[in-house]
Amino acid sequence: MIQKSQTALPWGRITGVLIVAVGLLWVTVRNLKIQNGDAPVNHAENKKSKGYDCLKDTPLPEAESRPLVDATDEIGLTFSHAVGPLGTYYVPESVGSGAAWSDFDNDGRLDLLMINGERSPKAKGDFPLGTETGWVLYRGLADGTLQDVSAQAGLDGLGFGMGCAVGDVDNDGDSDVYVTCVKQDRLLLNEGNLQFRDVAVAAGIVETEWGTGVSFFDYDRDGLLDIVVANYTHDDVYDHQTSCGFLKGIVSYCGPHKFSPTVDRLYHNDGLQAAADMGKPQLHFTDVTVSAGMSEVTSYGFTVVTADVSGDDWPDILIANDSLPNRLWVNQQNGTFLEQAVAYGVAVNAVGSALGSMGIAFGDVDRNQSQDFVISTLSTESTMLYQNSGKGFFTDSTQSSEFNLWTRKHTGWGAALIDLNHDGWLDLPLANGLVIPCHSRFPPHGDDNFQVRSDSVQDTAAYWSDYADRNLLLMSTGSGLLRDATQDQGGDFTRAVGSARCLLYGDPDEDGDIDLLVTNSGSRARFYRNEFPKHGHWIRLRLMDSERKRDAIGARVTVQCGDDQWTSSVTPCTSFLASNDVRVHLGIGIHTQIDRIVVHWPDGPVEDCVEVFVPGPVDTDQQIVRGQGKRLREEL
Repeated sequence: MIQKSQTALPWGRITGVLIVAVGLLWVTVRNLKIQNGDAPVNHAENKKSKGYDCLKDTPLPEAESRPLVDATDEIGLTFSHAVGPLGTYYVPESVGSGAAWSDFDNDGRLDLLMINGERSPKAKGDFPLGTETGWVLYRGLADGTLQDVSAQAGLDGLGFGMGCAVGDVDNDGDSDVYVTCVKQDRLLLNEGNLQFRDVAVAAGIVETEWGTGVSFFDYDRDGLLDIVVANYTHDDVYDHQTSCGFLKGIVSYCGPHKFSPTVDRLYHNDGLQAAADMGKPQLHFTDVTVSAGMSEVTSYGFTVVTADVSGDDWPDILIANDSLPNRLWVNQQNGTFLEQAVAYGVAVNAVGSALGSMGIAFGDVDRNQSQDFVISTLSTESTMLYQNSGKGFFTDSTQSSEFNLWTRKHTGWGAALIDLNHDGWLDLPLANGLVIPCHSRFPPHGDDNFQVRSDSVQDTAAYWSDYADRNLLLMSTGSGLLRDATQDQGGDFTRAVGSARCLLYGDPDEDGDIDLLVTNSGSRARFYRNEFPKHGHWIRLRLMDSERKRDAIGARVTVQCGDDQWTSSVTPCTSFLASNDVRVHLGIGIHTQIDRIVVHWPDGPVEDCVEVFVPGPVDTDQQIVRGQGKRLREEL
């Protein structure tokens, strides 16, 4: 019998160790490649994962009717969102672009401002032939079409734009514009003749964080419009010039959790200040974020809406927060704000979870004379309905309203509570677009790795089609409840293929109903004309302050017809990155006569801010001018 040597090597064990070592080395090398952006994008693996269906694979059946008609070509809207050249996954590329309807030249017709991106900082190669990166201004013409007047507008070289707000900051009778940017924001003073001049830095606004939402409002009721800016994320390491890759080879834009939250900014309008050289007085703003008490709370801010949430006739601030609790800054009437989103019920959902909040719609869904909030969110979470109890406190009604059934599979951005068919109840169009490619899914936090990449993307249309999602349309049933009308009444709006972001509403053809405009990431904006059969009458109000020479942004209005009442407000900066038609449009159903209009004006002493007006006929526009009604105390 041959005995084994005591010094014989355990070859089986060594072989096992070597196999493990080689495996670990392979994983290490692969992970290094992933982190450095060297690993190829595994589209085949992407298609196999159990994620979101690609929109092009799940088309809606042909519509029997088209209540929302794509009239983009008909009106002459040629704007296309320009970002890239693609391949570096620069995060702002994915957030989209904003837009504004406003009568910038005071000719009685809505003009259109389209905000655009620009070349991504470390992008290589050239844009596709014909790409235009500038911001675009269209003049609204009498026949409802648009004329591009960008060449004369002074909008060249203003940066990578995001959202916008329209308001008259110097009370001179024309509309100015604040535009949030990835770097320095812009404050565009209207010089007349559809020409603008950027005065942001000269006016004291040095805002270089990545801004998204913005709103004008008069938080101290002194008659001058102040500014609040929602900032998104901060990145000291990559400056947002990095992708996030998953171990299966899937690559996409990084979510906010990979970066630092930021502080939202509040600017007080100091009015015209004497110039140091004794020249023409200059507009000036002061950053009061710290003194107002808003500097200690950070957020991933997307949309900001300013309105009287607490019911005291002082404007508050609601900020949709992407993956952290929403922020509600309640006005303390002394120049300061207190964050009270939890107390008012709008911070999280009914089970206490913070969501990926994107856009905000604002309106009185159940007609209890208190306006409600709809907040769009990421897929898997569902768009939220926060209903106002009537005292400024909100209840999450998402499940009882069945919003969760219709919206959970979609990533929502722009949203609007508007009456599309004049039945007297608010409807809800939702603009949707994915943030990760279709047929993929969100990885657990920590499983997505930073990758600095410089891929070559030849087919930009195919690239963005992987981020396409279906727009939704929820229509009122006539009792404060809504139903999913995406298939039978969505028309061209819900059959569009794009990664939608901003949803803008207004009436550029002046036919008395509300039309829609949608911007799409990396592709052409679309205009949808409202051709809904109407179930009643309407009235549209423009609330004006003759002393200020401007629209009364922040005013609240109630219209009474018999026993029915409708409450709305002059709150143009809702949806996502949008500044909507400033006029208050109300469908009033079967009523043929309006009994009275009550307005709460947004500035001056609260005790003297309420007026009652004699209304005009239905199906018309009416201008409501401060001081021409009866004070409520006088009427009583």
